[in-house]
Amino acid sequence: MAIEINKVSTWQNWDNLIEYIKLNLGASVLSIEFSDDDLIKIIKNHVLPEFSRYIPLYRYYLLTEEENCIQHEPTKIYEIKNFPYKIIKIDEIITKPNLLDYNQNISVALYSGDITNLLGTNYILQSKTLVLADDTWTFIPPNKIELIKSNNSIWVYDDFIAKLACIHEDPTTVDPDLYPYLRDLALAEIMIYIGRIRTKFQSFNTPIGQIDMPAQELLQEGQQLKERILEKLDRLPPDHYIYFLN
Repeated sequence: MAIEINKVSTWQNWDNLIEYIKLNLGASVLSIEFSDDDLIKIIKNHVLPEFSRYIPLYRYYLLTEEENCIQHEPTKIYEIKNFPYKIIKIDEIITKPNLLDYNQNISVALYSGDITNLLGTNYILQSKTLVLADDTWTFIPPNKIELIKSNNSIWVYDDFIAKLACIHEDPTTVDPDLYPYLRDLALAEIMIYIGRIRTKFQSFNTPIGQIDMPAQELLQEGQQLKERILEKLDRLPPDHYIYFLN
């Protein structure tokens, strides 16, 4: 069962993204090579999957032994069913005991307005997980999770929530602070596509006259922009707390 926050309307949409690309390339020239539908298809199939490797779309899914477990021995395999997103990886598994502990700690933190105890308790919970060496798990693409039994003679948990790192399907789910990275990555990819097409021609005639196409310059500019954006995405700090042991 997928657990998802309701979508809200946003200025981050396909019209905004396509307009940004056209304005940076020249709409009258761009229309010769690609339609809006072509641009959207390229962004969906190539740009969003690459962007999601660095900035995934996180979704939560409840897996139960009764509904999702399709193999019990020698390992347990759970299947994620009727899930609308393409999964990149399993980012985290939240078990029942940990879920209760986290919920209780969050409630106390919200009531007191102090997150210090919450962070400390969460650190202790994570440390316990490492020490106890609970059951481990692995992701089997495209939609299965395999649980591997630890040295214990019984399974530590049967039902759990999986935090899934998924591919964005459209611009609306991207964090507004990170949306400029997506726009420039999409622009760079389209520049590369157009540059490769135009390397086949030096110029051609149109009803408004001859158009010269500096293909190599456009291709090189697109590749450089893409390299800069991917480097910036790779250097972004994590979106969650990390702990350093002295």
